[in-house]
Amino acid sequence: MGKMRAETLLLFFTFSIGIVAGDWNIISYIAKKRDHHRINLQNYCESWRINVELNNIRGFDMVPGECAGYIGKYMTSTQYKVDVQRAAEQTTLFLTNNFRLGGDGKDAWIFDIDDTLLSTVPYFKKHQYG
Repeated sequence: MGKMRAETLLLFFTFSIGIVAGDWNIISYIAKKRDHHRINLQNYCESWRINVELNNIRGFDMVPGECAGYIGKYMTSTQYKVDVQRAAEQTTLFLTNNFRLGGDGKDAWIFDIDDTLLSTVPYFKKHQYG
């Protein structure tokens, strides 16, 4: 009798875990954690993108699948171009305010070039922004 009851309980819990795990997704998880905020997929993906840019999210292999469309739309948008232009302007401002040219025409900047210095758009485009 005790063995049958234990097996029944085990079966019940296994079934319950399967139902809960099958219904899990990031938005419902976040919504349960923060009921007072209305969080949708766009908010989640925008937050993910910004936190990657701030280096708060590290070591990820891929853009979350549910965010690939959002990231693709952003990286091909005017906003992305404006963001890149602003970064270039801020870099120029920093360099002109903090470094003096020798005036002999022999000044040079040496960058450790990889594709991230140039642009990550071709990489993301090749992988459907995911």
